[in-house]
Amino acid sequence: MRTVVLLLALLVLPAPVRAACPEEGVQVFPMPGAVVPTNTRFLLEGLGSFRARVADLPGRILRLQTEGHEVEVRIQRGWTSSLGRTTVVLRPSSPLKPGRVYTLRLDDVLPGAKVLNGGGASQPEWHSGRGQDVARPRWLKQPAVSEGLFRRTRDGTERFVKLRMSLREDSPAYVVVTLWRRREDVAPQHYVTPLHDGVALVGHSACGGAFALEEGRSYRAKLEVFDAAGNTAPAVSPLQFEAPVATQENP
Repeated sequence: MRTVVLLLALLVLPAPVRAACPEEGVQVFPMPGAVVPTNTRFLLEGLGSFRARVADLPGRILRLQTEGHEVEVRIQRGWTSSLGRTTVVLRPSSPLKPGRVYTLRLDDVLPGAKVLNGGGASQPEWHSGRGQDVARPRWLKQPAVSEGLFRRTRDGTERFVKLRMSLREDSPAYVVVTLWRRREDVAPQHYVTPLHDGVALVGHSACGGAFALEEGRSYRAKLEVFDAAGNTAPAVSPLQFEAPVATQENP
């Protein structure tokens, strides 16, 4: 039975309320500890010095292991942010067995890497669900621009646009954003964006981020939503918004 679930975080963006810059390491999606379909795929992001190391991984093989079963995981190219973030796709070569706990041997290719959204472990784990996810996510509420967020901290400027949406989907989901400046001949930005409680943040923190937003500029965003198995939600119309600007309330 399909149920309405909260949209889970793909990769934990530095939140606008965070004061200090995040440490170097990697992040994975779905988040470690999540229940995933047996035909899941994963995303791996490198931050800081691990950006280049993750970018060099496509073509290599990882292993997912549980007692009595091992699955090869092929590393494929994903997305690169102009602000110094790189994500690759981890695609298991065969389905997982249901009702197991699988460990990703990330230390095979990135020894010493900390999984920043997995408690600092070097070998993240997930619980396999009852079977495969073959159904497309369905919209309960299509994406809409909610508000702009602007903040200056001791580390620099943080600027985000908050998007709200709601899906009917059993497995974790994420969105790929293609962002253009309206009426300007500037190359588009492409990257994955986390979803948390039906909210996606497009922009950057003081320490970096996925998308460079310039104060007051007009943007157009195309959204493509995927679940953990790679099924896509029905297409939606692009969104248009202006990047937030400083105000007296947010100096």
